Amino acid sequence: MRLGFGGGGMLTGEAAGNTRRTLARMAAYLRPYRLQLLIVAFFVTISTVLRLFGPMLLGRAIDLYIAPGNAVGLRTLALQIIAVYLGAAATAAVQGLIMVVLGQRFVSDIRAGLFSHLQIMSMAFHDRNQVGDLMSRITNDSEAINRTLSNGLIEFTSNILLLGGTFVAMFLLNWQLALAMLVLMPLMLLITGEVTRRSRAAFRTVQHNLGALNAVMEENIAGARVVQAFAREKEVYATFREVNSRYRKAGMTADIITAALGPMFTTMMTITIAVAALLGGWLAIGGVLEIGVLATFIIYIMNFFRPMRGIAMLYNQLQSALAGAERIFQTLDVDPTVTDRPDAPPLEEIKGDVEFDNVSFSYDAEPEPVLKNISLHARPGATIALVGPTGAGKTTIVSLLSRFYDVDEGSIRIDGRDIRDVQQASLRKQLGIVLQDTFLFSGTVRENIRYGRLDATDEEVVAAAELANADGFIRLLPGGYNSQVSEQGNNFSEGQRQLIAIARAVLADPRILILDEATSSVDTRTEVHLQQALLRLLEGRTAFVIAHRLSTIRNADEVLVVNDHRIIERGSHEQLLAMKGFYHDLYTSQYMRVKAAGPVTEPVPQAP
Repeated sequence: MRLGFGGGGMLTGEAAGNTRRTLARMAAYLRPYRLQLLIVAFFVTISTVLRLFGPMLLGRAIDLYIAPGNAVGLRTLALQIIAVYLGAAATAAVQGLIMVVLGQRFVSDIRAGLFSHLQIMSMAFHDRNQVGDLMSRITNDSEAINRTLSNGLIEFTSNILLLGGTFVAMFLLNWQLALAMLVLMPLMLLITGEVTRRSRAAFRTVQHNLGALNAVMEENIAGARVVQAFAREKEVYATFREVNSRYRKAGMTADIITAALGPMFTTMMTITIAVAALLGGWLAIGGVLEIGVLATFIIYIMNFFRPMRGIAMLYNQLQSALAGAERIFQTLDVDPTVTDRPDAPPLEEIKGDVEFDNVSFSYDAEPEPVLKNISLHARPGATIALVGPTGAGKTTIVSLLSRFYDVDEGSIRIDGRDIRDVQQASLRKQLGIVLQDTFLFSGTVRENIRYGRLDATDEEVVAAAELANADGFIRLLPGGYNSQVSEQGNNFSEGQRQLIAIARAVLADPRILILDEATSSVDTRTEVHLQQALLRLLEGRTAFVIAHRLSTIRNADEVLVVNDHRIIERGSHEQLLAMKGFYHDLYTSQYMRVKAAGPVTEPVPQAP
């Protein structure tokens, strides 16, 4: 991020697509803070009036006391001037304090509401949106709003009031000098508008190049192992230098434009003061204008350019904040596609009877159905294996059972109840899911296992780990169950992460278990430990097992072969082999590959 206008605010060159609508939404969200905003408006008005009144007192001091040599009157007026400027400073401090508190509370509410909304969004939404973009809305966009509310909004409003008040005061002082100022106004506005437009374009280019630079860094730092494995360090560095050079050039252009704004306003102010001094001096010589009035006018000219410069500097910051607010509102306006019915009861005390009745489903981005007319029946305690090539729809079947998505046609029933008629949370409490890519949270091993049931005691956590064959390696860790887990559990092996995930599922004590490629990424020895843990976990539970290693599902009650988005074969392992169909060919080719690869004559020991 680069520093932009308005006291170091982030400038992106962005603008809201619908500024009026975004402002209306912001106003609606600010409605609970009406009293604080009214108090701030009062103090802003008082501060502006005092800042306008101060130069008038200085002019009076020159004409009434300094020129005649009245020291007593000058002392009295000096005290009044000090009081006026102290009052302006005090009111500015109070309004700033109120807005800082208001801004932090408002943005905290927005951030909490957005995060809460993301938690209830359906998987289809998360499929369409990148994690980095959603995080940017919670952090960067909300922080842009915070900076604007805490500082920029007051400064922008105060500058507009001061600009208008100064213009009126100058006409009241002397209309001839004010008209001279009015002649120069179009030129000032033209230059200011052009510089503002160029600065927005320049900083938009900066943000584009910064995004490209971040992408190069993130990709190659995350893929450092691959870079080094193929000895591509020089090529990667060359790419980085090229992108970094573009970012540097764009940054230089933006900074030069920004740096030119200050001297430009200073030059225009100096020229205007010179014109006012010459014209005012000529009027003073003619007896039309007093010297004190001319001095007041010159101070007003300085006060006129300062708010104009501030408005130019803050404009882009306000636009960026509105763009951020618009993105937040766009996210909040998206409704989840999977929702509970208003009168949906909880799903409790189930036996685990699962039935898919002629289910068809397609994802939003795919016109063709992912599943077509899927029907299956898993009796309580049965193990159903799903096998087939990648992309056939196996994972989609268990995702529909978890109600991450709703079916397009047909129905899914648990104990005879359509899962769309019960509360989602109660449904998922009955499910235990162990995925191929195990996700561990930062924290301790104990906390990661307890994620399965937050009210579990330490003894229950240990018992779950023992049942999952995880207790042995956990106790060998330096901190045991209190060992810290790094980001996504990268300080543990794949097998260790899977065992912790199984322990988590054991602790949840689900009636229905889903194992999605739970052993596909581990070696044969680790797989033995995992399968022993899974055998214990499967006891008395309805289970759906997805596996590419067909030997892991040989003892399943029923094997469903999914291909071309349909169930093309079903039966036990032995029955399917006897059919000599798709499953037979798949199993035989896999067995022959394993046999040819080494001394292992059987793929793995028997498993669920």
